[in-house]
Amino acid sequence: MLEIRMNQVIYVQENLEQQLVSLNNQIWEIEQVMQRLNYQSGMEGSLAGLRRQKDRLAESKRTLDRMVQCLEKMILYYNSCENRICDYALQEVVVYRRHVVGINNLQNISGLLQSVI
Repeated sequence: MLEIRMNQVIYVQENLEQQLVSLNNQIWEIEQVMQRLNYQSGMEGSLAGLRRQKDRLAESKRTLDRMVQCLEKMILYYNSCENRICDYALQEVVVYRRHVVGINNLQNISGLLQSVI
């Protein structure tokens, strides 16, 4: 039987979100350092390196953000499909009722057919 372990997918999604927070913090720290170095002379080379590093981190952040969104949609679609399958299965329930079979006295049936004709 096919079994999808959604707990692992949710764990990965949460882990990626934590990495996003970490990247945001690193980008913020680089921006703070760049602001401090901006006012000092002779730091153009360092600022250019920090700017490149910030751009790389920003691109990584965008990629990671897309991955998180993809996992969120996957979890949403999976849960939606699973709910639809469960709803469909509940609609297709076949209930077999117990029929009671009795014994009839057929001695008076001869007059029944003549009354119908």
